[in-house]
Parts: sequence; structure tokens; C-alpha cells
Amino acid sequence: MKILKSRREEIIIGLLAILAYIVCLINDFHTDDWIVLSYLRDGFSFSDFLSMENPGRFRPLTNIMLYLRYLVFVDTSFLYYALNVILHGAVSVMLYRLLLKIELPPTASFLSALIFAIYFQHYEAVIWLYGVIREFAAIFYIVCFWHLHNFVIGGSKKSFWLFALFSFSGLFIVEDFVIAPVAFVVFVLVFAGKGRTARALKPVMISSIIALLLYFSLRTALIARPGITEQHYYFGFHMIRVFFDYLGWFVVPSPEHTYFQSLATKVDGQVYHIWRGANYLVMAGLIPFSIWLYIKAPKQVRFFLLLIFIMLLPILPLEYKVGPRNIYLPSLGIAVVAGYILHGLISSRRVSLWLRRACLAAMLAYIGISMIAIDIASLEYRKTQALVTDIIEDLKESGVDFNKYEFTIFDNVPGRAIIGPSMMYKLNYEHYVIASNDATRGPVNIEMVADSLYNEGVPIVVFDYRHGRMLEATEEYIYEGKTDSNLSE
Repeated sequence: MKILKSRREEIIIGLLAILAYIVCLINDFHTDDWIVLSYLRDGFSFSDFLSMENPGRFRPLTNIMLYLRYLVFVDTSFLYYALNVILHGAVSVMLYRLLLKIELPPTASFLSALIFAIYFQHYEAVIWLYGVIREFAAIFYIVCFWHLHNFVIGGSKKSFWLFALFSFSGLFIVEDFVIAPVAFVVFVLVFAGKGRTARALKPVMISSIIALLLYFSLRTALIARPGITEQHYYFGFHMIRVFFDYLGWFVVPSPEHTYFQSLATKVDGQVYHIWRGANYLVMAGLIPFSIWLYIKAPKQVRFFLLLIFIMLLPILPLEYKVGPRNIYLPSLGIAVVAGYILHGLISSRRVSLWLRRACLAAMLAYIGISMIAIDIASLEYRKTQALVTDIIEDLKESGVDFNKYEFTIFDNVPGRAIIGPSMMYKLNYEHYVIASNDATRGPVNIEMVADSLYNEGVPIVVFDYRHGRMLEATEEYIYEGKTDSNLSE
């Protein structure tokens, strides 16, 4: 009966994960996806195999998977997102099985996996071609914990070697995995019983050290920029801000959340301030709450609580933007903590019947709100994708041979439309793009940039977004080409 109940709950978890994110299947590719597709279309190369579109990355195992996926799916976005959604469902079910294995109460295990399955912050890992790296990383983490538990509790040598293999391989999925040895050591310290800790800890530490040494040796030898993974990745005081931003975003994302901005603009000022205030309140309250919970909770929850903060470590130095793609792994811990708390409220005899019903109602509301939030994010993606598609069509109709120009420059680009990556894939463009809405450098003065490049003798072409169309307007953006009326304006 227990097995049948477990299978039934696995089916519910998997189906809800798919149902929550099925809206993603109608989306097109997004921003950097087109760059990755361009590399894949050009065929296998050693540098792409190592790093793909960013020479600071080292993800050969992920990139093998991307090549295999491209051979099957080519550029049919529906198939890519279908695979991502299925993988997310698989991660959710695997989390449930792991929680049962480490003896978290069955109801708490089910609620934790269910919360993870429908958590709204996973949309960027699902609606993004390269977002699959977080799903792969989560699978490798769970498999490692599974075999590590067999080794720590049962002393299985086979499980130890499988753990060592998967923990080493995970380093070549995504750079975030370099922090995994800390999680594995903490796992041993939490779950090993008396007399087993030292015996289990030594081989785990030795295997992790050897894996890291091999990883960094290969990275240094093979990667052009081995010391960094992103342009804005460094240690500094910004790490404190990023840390507290993530604490807030885990529960109540800021109204400046990338894909809730349009929703935030539609609410009145008072609602906006309440929303923002709730975000700050969560930031301030999570640290003391975490300390209290660590003292009160069983070892299974203590471990996943620590896992949240461990998995935050590799993303704190990134001073660029707080990104939902980085929340996928820490949310394993968030889901378990939330599931345990909800289980305690529902099952405790000290809690009144009306409060238990209120908790169940809150859970149902959470499911509904999460699905609405995922739908909003997916819709905002589609709006941007449709806009980029229209702009690319305008560029095709212009008849311009873009590869004659070292720079293609765009002014008055609306919203978050990023044109360059799509140009690479759809127009085979091989040079540089500058846009007025550059997400990294902020708003760009296109007139100043265009005039400066022109006077340096650099071949440029300028397009301006007018009346819902992108039109060629180079002469209007360079000083020598302006008429007296242009200058007076």
C-alpha cells in the first residue's frame, strides 16, 4: 500500500509540475538562445564544446547534451521547452523520493516536492534553452545525495564510487557546482550517526578535493579566461546586497522583478508600496527565522535549510542582476523548509481545525498564484519574442547587407527586446550590435555613438524604431549627413 501511495503521489507531483509550466510550450527562443543555436548550427568545435558562447565558462558535459539535443530538435522551440518541462517534473519527483529516503515524514515530503514543482521562480530555468543546466545540476545533486546516503548509512562501497563519479561529473555541468563538496561534507556531518562520521567523512573529502583539483587544472589549461565566469563576477560589498535581495525574491519578489514590471505599473501607488514593503520584510525576517528553525527542526530540514545558503554562495559575487535562473538550485532547500512548516501546521494537534483549513486554503491559493505568475512571465517573454521577430522581418525587408558593416546600431528599441542574438541566427550576422536599451550598459545615446564611430571611419548602419517598424536612418544619426532642419531640432 505504501508503494502504491508513493507512486500515486509521484504522478501527482509530476503532472502538477508539467501543468504549471505547460504554458511555456508556445514560447519562441529568447535572447541568448539564438547565440547558442548559432554555435550549434555551425557544427562541433572544440572551443564551443568547452565554453559555448562565453569563453569564461567551462561546461563540456552540458554542451555535449546541447549538441545531442540540437541534432534531434534543430530549432523547433516547442520540443526544447517540452524537454525542459519534463525534466523539471523529473527533478520534482526525484526530490520527493530523496526526502522519503532520508526519512522526512511522507506528508512533508509530498508537500515539499509539490511546492518545488509549482514554484513560480523556476520559469527562467524552464523557458530558456540554456536554462536546462540548472535542471541537470539539480539531477546530479539529488543523485549524489542519494548515493551518499547509502554510503553514510549503509556503508555501500558501490554507492560511494557512484557518488564520486556523479559529484566529479557535476563540475562540468555548471560552475555553481564547485560549491557542491561543501554540501556533501555537511550532508555527512548531519546524517552520519555516532562512530560513522569520521569513517564516512574522510573518503568524501578526499574524493571532493581530487575532483576539484582535476576540474581547476583542466579549466586553467583549456579555458581562455579561467579565473572568471562572468564580466561582473567579483568579491565585494555588493555580495551583501545580492544576498538579501535573494532572500526577498525567494518569497516575495520585488515589484522591479524583471517580468512582473508590467504588472507593477498597473497597480496603484499604495499597493506598490505594500508589495515593496513585504519584500523588505521578508529580507529582514528570514535570517532570525532561519536560526530559530535550525534549532527546532529535525536533521533533514536542518540540512536543507543549510543547503539554501550553501547554494547561494557561488552566485553572490555576481554583481549584475538578481536572476531567477540562479534560484532553481537553492529552491530545493526553500521547498523542503516550506513543506515541513506547512506539514507541521496541518498535522499538529495544537493547531485548531480552522487554522488547518486556512493552511490548506493558503496552499491552494499558492498553487493558483504560482501558476498565474508563471503565465505572466511566459506572456512577457512571448511579447518580447514577437517584437524581436517583427524587427528581424523589418531588417530582412530593408535589403541591407549587414555583414558589410562592422556595427549595426539600433535606436528607440522598445522594452527588453534584444536583437543581436537573433540577427546572428536568422541573418547570419557576424559583427557587433549596439542598441539604445542595452541591458548591461544602461540607456545608450545612439546619436553620439553613431557619430563617433562614423568619424572614426568605422562602417556603420543605423536603424530607428518608428511607428511600430524598424527603419534604416543612418544619415540622420551622423553629423555630416544632417540637414539644417535636423540640426535645429
